[in-house]
Amino acid sequence: MPNTIKKRWKTFPKISADANVKLKDYPPVFRQILFNRGITDWDSAQAFLKAEQPIFSPEPLLDIDKAIDLIAEMGTQHKRIVIFGDYDVDGVTSTVVLVQLLQKVGMNVEMYIPNRFEEGYGFSMDALTEVLQLNPDLIITVDCGVRSIREVRAAEEQGVHMIITDHHQPLEELPPADAVICPRRPGDPYPNKNLAGVGIAYKLAQRYLERFPLEGEEPRQWLDLVALGTVADLAPLSGENRVMVRQGLEVMRAGPRPGILALANVSRVPIEEVNAQHIGFMLGPRLNAAGRLSSARKAYDLLMATETREAGELALSLDAENQSRRLITREIQESVEESYDFSSDQWLILCADESYNEGVIGLAASKLAESYYRPSVIGVKKEEVIRASCRSIPELNITSALDECMDLLVQHGGHAMAAGLTVRKENLPALKNRLSAIIARELAEVELAPMLEAEMEINLSDLHPSLFKYLNELEPTGVKNPSPLFIARDVEIRKIWAVGKTQDHLKLTLADPRYHQDRQLHSPVIVDAIAFQFGALANELNAGDHIDIAFAYEINTFNGNQTVQLNIRDIQ
Repeated sequence: MPNTIKKRWKTFPKISADANVKLKDYPPVFRQILFNRGITDWDSAQAFLKAEQPIFSPEPLLDIDKAIDLIAEMGTQHKRIVIFGDYDVDGVTSTVVLVQLLQKVGMNVEMYIPNRFEEGYGFSMDALTEVLQLNPDLIITVDCGVRSIREVRAAEEQGVHMIITDHHQPLEELPPADAVICPRRPGDPYPNKNLAGVGIAYKLAQRYLERFPLEGEEPRQWLDLVALGTVADLAPLSGENRVMVRQGLEVMRAGPRPGILALANVSRVPIEEVNAQHIGFMLGPRLNAAGRLSSARKAYDLLMATETREAGELALSLDAENQSRRLITREIQESVEESYDFSSDQWLILCADESYNEGVIGLAASKLAESYYRPSVIGVKKEEVIRASCRSIPELNITSALDECMDLLVQHGGHAMAAGLTVRKENLPALKNRLSAIIARELAEVELAPMLEAEMEINLSDLHPSLFKYLNELEPTGVKNPSPLFIARDVEIRKIWAVGKTQDHLKLTLADPRYHQDRQLHSPVIVDAIAFQFGALANELNAGDHIDIAFAYEINTFNGNQTVQLNIRDIQ
């Protein structure tokens, strides 16, 4: 089976005449971009681009004041509080926010982040056993726990108070905790249902400081962590999330904490220019590398660091682990591709092996789901169980599918596109059969091909560096507010060659000579381009060939020099 599936290209409807008039003060290309985001007049455009609307008050969140009351009571009685985190960027940043808050208040606080290799995902019974060794009086979960009914009941049977803060979709029954803060719980009036875990931790800190102000302490100091966790967790960058991430990026640029500065340095990201794309592709993967290959404690220590030297050493270590993570991910993907019978199941890739590294199976599952455009479940065989990571496609909510298999699973949880599970070995064949049947039911009438959504078809002559001023105002870009992509047809290849250590990428010089000529010079419009992961086409395409491209228009910075380039995302 081919390891790539041809994408479907789609563009938005052309801007309406009315919106075109009302947005006339913007360049034509940018008018279309705004219209594609539902913006049809000057006032709404200004509100969107400035992103200055106030952050919502945390008060409407159900149970938040109940949680604050309990935390204050624990502090007054000098009780021990443990922040129970998760090993991804969202979980680590959430942990740092609440640990720093309670340290500033002067409370007896410790943190615990489970080891994915020993305790698995989330607030599990194995993890609870370890946490109880710290003799907590109160456990506050961040980025997990809303489905941990049995574990919360067990903790409270030991006399330990529980506060759950989580952004995942709960079950019909909530855990019997003292407080459950989750905007997705039924009946919760909080307007932003898409907060990341760190967003909820921030709301708890915000509300605490509203009720118990500390001189010189403002919740804004943690918005850099909100930006890190929100972007890395692929939370939608619209509404309040976009406002908080934009403000968090401002905090990073203005006065970065030592850990973030060190991380930016090893990632070769100028901290004064850091944006959401840098978090998603440079900073976030390095922070995640610790939890994937060893312990997320290293990422936590980096973000808590106050000394430049300590931060630098930790950042270098994370950078090295990230390099190893890339290699291991590729090895697992190739192993699945070589051994898996793709003809045995047209709906699902499900593969487990004792040799796979549990820390990167989620990344391998993502690569496979993207390449073959079907849900992928990649697992590690343990003594009695298999722990697996699931990645899906937009047409299938994988967590809902797993909910229908609950009787076969030891544990599961996650989002629409990503989840984790634990299953007993003897139940794996039944799980595969049932999941395949569920996916077949849901996708039988769906054209299974990935969609690439572009803003518009465009002539290369319509692109000008002056457009960057406007494109930058769209930041932060990401889920629900993507970086603009464009489509150009019948572009001529002038030069083409493979680049990269393993020749995985393409460099091209492109021209659009037949239709689009520079109005002053009357010469072909020629531009440089990069196409990551398209290196194999170097042997198929030649100078003089004409291609259609989907691309981002960007400034490339290399060795201090800036040039305009097209970042090609697909070639047809």
